[in-house]
Amino acid sequence: MAKEVLQISIIFMIFIGLFLVTMQIVSARNLKKTKEKIKVLQEALKPGVEVMLLGGIYGKLVKLNKDTALIEIADNTEIKVDRSSIQAIVKN
Repeated sequence: MAKEVLQISIIFMIFIGLFLVTMQIVSARNLKKTKEKIKVLQEALKPGVEVMLLGGIYGKLVKLNKDTALIEIADNTEIKVDRSSIQAIVKN
């Protein structure tokens, strides 16, 4: 009886280990895809492009610096945001 319980426990531990390894692989692949998507977005940014910020605010990119961006959200209304807060380029 004890021998059977030990065998079942070992099989269960192997199953848990395989599950954890699989989850790590899937997580790493998703992280790589997300980083690539962000890189492509950041490279496509240029003044005059319509963008959407993380908070759902839409505006036109006026100026782009290394870490920040100036976004015009209305006539004569510009906000300075972190460059990473730009979520998407709006396609008209």
